[in-house]
Amino acid sequence: MVELDDPEKEVTLDRDDVFVFGSLKMARIAGKYGWRPGSLMTPNHDFNVYKEHYRENLLNWDSRVVRFADDFDTSRPFFARPCKDTKVFAGKVFDAETWVEFRDGALNNGHSTTLDRDTEVQISTVKRIQKEFRLWVVDGEVVTGSLYKLGNTPLTSEVIDEGALEFARRMIDVFQLAPAFIMDVCLADDEWKIVECGCVNCAGFYKADMSKALMAIEELYSNGRQI
Repeated sequence: MVELDDPEKEVTLDRDDVFVFGSLKMARIAGKYGWRPGSLMTPNHDFNVYKEHYRENLLNWDSRVVRFADDFDTSRPFFARPCKDTKVFAGKVFDAETWVEFRDGALNNGHSTTLDRDTEVQISTVKRIQKEFRLWVVDGEVVTGSLYKLGNTPLTSEVIDEGALEFARRMIDVFQLAPAFIMDVCLADDEWKIVECGCVNCAGFYKADMSKALMAIEELYSNGRQI
């Protein structure tokens, strides 16, 4: 394991079969040094891409995509998140006041950021979610996962509903973003939906058994699979 207290410093290793956890910056470092598998972030980690495959199975299939600086109807509360899995801001519910405060503050704070006027953002109606699960998909299989929210209450558990697993397996057969990726699924109005998909290199673990995820990734790349 390599720990980087300063992501900008040069790193020298005697091997390149490295896999990183922690942040998007770590993923970029992996790309810089050509580590493999390094980062499993691909262009598919974008709502604009995977919506064409999962379609109405997405919780926010009704989303419209706008630029961060665009004006749009904010007369009712809405959900907003970046289209790409860039972590430039956390998806959540906004109203007109909180959105304008957040948007204007981000655009005028004078700091260098990857969140800019042209960042694509998905805007959707607010949904009633009963429970949410994070699932780790490796080589087309759900290898581990965790409950991470029950209603509006953060709650973690290693127990995963069979309905969530069945639904996720069907969606995996439809499309896979990468050799390993995250699929967040939820029960909303008694229907299973995909909340979003993300990159394994920078996803929260919650109560997932990470030894299973890491062993599955190790086996995948030990068998010579490439991105």
